[in-house]
Amino acid sequence: MLKLAGILLLMTGCIGLGIDKVTEEKRRIRELREIRRIVTRIQNEMIYGKRALPEICLLFSGCMEEPYRSAFAGIFRKLEENDGASLDDIWKEQMEKCMQNLPLQREEKNILRNLPEYLGTMDEKQQAADIGQSLDLIAAHIGQAEAEYGNRSRVIMSISVMAGIFIVILLL
Repeated sequence: MLKLAGILLLMTGCIGLGIDKVTEEKRRIRELREIRRIVTRIQNEMIYGKRALPEICLLFSGCMEEPYRSAFAGIFRKLEENDGASLDDIWKEQMEKCMQNLPLQREEKNILRNLPEYLGTMDEKQQAADIGQSLDLIAAHIGQAEAEYGNRSRVIMSISVMAGIFIVILLL
């Protein structure tokens, strides 16, 4: 009876680990879509709202969801302090803190982290066009992640079940 309970608990744990990994893949796709939404909104605020980046950060600090809200609030606060740090440094520091616990790959984090590099020109239309390149990269990552999701989730679940069976056989 105890062996049966142990087997069931072990299998449940392995399957639960697999479900956790599949959920992390879903969360990655959701975060990529959120980054695309943020970058699109920045682009639109520059083109149609004729807003500068500090003003956009103030706007986003009131309407975005966490962890992005606190990152934009931090960027605005640091820019208002005007302690001599460049926008690039402030942006990268705050976005690094913001995206620290997100299930994104390094290249995906770098898209949002390196966004101020496209803001070097004074023409807002050119800035928006340059930001459009980031949107293309994000769209490519989203497409790839969505295409791989079905296969990856099946592989993850199969491996977790097989690992559970293997451990049960080893312990018997």
